[in-house]
Amino acid sequence: MTQKETEYYLYCGIKLGWHDKTFADYTNDEKALKMVRNYIRKSDEFVNDGLGMYLWGSNGTGKSHLLNCAFKRFIEKGYTVRLFSMDELVDKYTSSWYSDEQKQDLTKILHDVQFLGIDEFGKNVDSSGEPLPIPDFVKRVIESVVRYRVQMKRPLWITSNTEPKYVKKVFSEDVASLLSEAVVTVCVTGGDFRKTIASRNKRKLM
Repeated sequence: MTQKETEYYLYCGIKLGWHDKTFADYTNDEKALKMVRNYIRKSDEFVNDGLGMYLWGSNGTGKSHLLNCAFKRFIEKGYTVRLFSMDELVDKYTSSWYSDEQKQDLTKILHDVQFLGIDEFGKNVDSSGEPLPIPDFVKRVIESVVRYRVQMKRPLWITSNTEPKYVKKVFSEDVASLLSEAVVTVCVTGGDFRKTIASRNKRKLM
């Protein structure tokens, strides 16, 4: 991978650890993998329809792996993409060091990019699995982005530890309804994929 490619991946929000990962490295949920690959194969159709994906499941099942590999493929196909974690969005919109102008620029990116990914959408939950509240301002921004992208038919990809009802509990029923029409919901199952990777790495030293 060239320096220019590395820099562009980082600009798009694909962290360094994902740059060399491929679908071939993913060995957990074959059904989920097949659905993601089928989406990529038909992405020209789906980008026009504004259809995205909601990948949800337990910790470590490989949702972020599928998301990052899919977005690298979208880049290869010439699409514009940006990927953020939910924590990143909360930090950017609530931090005093991030100017109002920068926040407006970020909102424009969230609206206009062809493929937008929000990773760990349901990470902020309590011990019983119930979603924790997020700042009202961030909530309004996310609701605005979801509404805008659905209405303008721009695909949104989301990963979450919780099932789609999380959206209704944290945001509004209206946004949950809009989103349900604009994403294919895929439950990613299997064991903790991170432990599999850890075992592979350990075997390299044996």
